[in-house]
Amino acid sequence: MSDETVHQETETKTRKGIAARLRRIADRLGRGKTVPVDEEETVTVDPPAEPEFEVDVERQGESLNMEMEIEWEESEGGVDTESEAGSDATFELYEDNAGEYRWRLRHSNGNIIADSGEGYASKQKAKQGLNSVKENAPGAVVDEQD
Repeated sequence: MSDETVHQETETKTRKGIAARLRRIADRLGRGKTVPVDEEETVTVDPPAEPEFEVDVERQGESLNMEMEIEWEESEGGVDTESEAGSDATFELYEDNAGEYRWRLRHSNGNIIADSGEGYASKQKAKQGLNSVKENAPGAVVDEQD
């Protein structure tokens, strides 16, 4: 059978952004859940409990390349290229009654899941705060303080 690329993306990310993405993948793997391949979670994979894991570091001329590969037989776990988006929530950016900008995360049922907790002087600053949460939340750990 010939090779087929089901999904491919290339993007420049910060080390922090890469770490957040890998944490989200690791969290899903660790919980035995389907694993998002893309940021929108429209492509997911469902590897078996014990797939083969390979890490390669290669030198190609002046460049270094690190590849992490998880491999399994398709009969042991599949790929879904038409998944629904991974969240039932939407970020909202708005101006409050005091003229400050805020963000909130609203579930499709109408409940507010999270909010900025503070007003920002500009829409741009509120958007930066929102983007920071989006980038860092997938990899965040729970710090239980008793």
